Amino acid sequence: MTEYLHVAFGSKVVLQNVRNEHLDHKLLMMVDDEDKSRYQLLEKTTNKKSIFAMPTTYEILASRGETSDIRGWMNFTFITLNDAERDNFIRRYNAYEEGMDEHGFISSFLLQRNDNQHQLVMLSTWNMKSDWELWHAKNDFPLRQYESSNSLYGLMRKQYSFEAFSKQNM
Repeated sequence: MTEYLHVAFGSKVVLQNVRNEHLDHKLLMMVDDEDKSRYQLLEKTTNKKSIFAMPTTYEILASRGETSDIRGWMNFTFITLNDAERDNFIRRYNAYEEGMDEHGFISSFLLQRNDNQHQLVMLSTWNMKSDWELWHAKNDFPLRQYESSNSLYGLMRKQYSFEAFSKQNM
């Protein structure tokens, strides 16, 4: 069954209100590591339609690790690829993530934005930010080729932590 990740952005107060209005949904409140005034709500579901008024919706193309729940520190890596590059990237993701055994790794999701099939997102979750930093520093880091200063891929990262641990099955 196809799964989706719906994301809504806003202030803490607004997103808490949305969360309180939908107590029957498992909505995860996250705070941006770089800007503590920026928040997002996440919902992982099999429902293609979001409860959010203006969501960013991603289809989960592949996943690895402990994926029943989203938990831990999160790194979102956004990349824009043409059709041929996209297909190759998905194949490489599936091959590389198959053997993922990095210390602190919890899960990884390959996401495709619903309104832009050329934008892929690799969401990885970790016990701690330092675990991801150690993996990122390795010479064989799988996204290294996309990180060069001359990159045409628009690679961008955003990192989030849970705002609160209540109601979230951490």
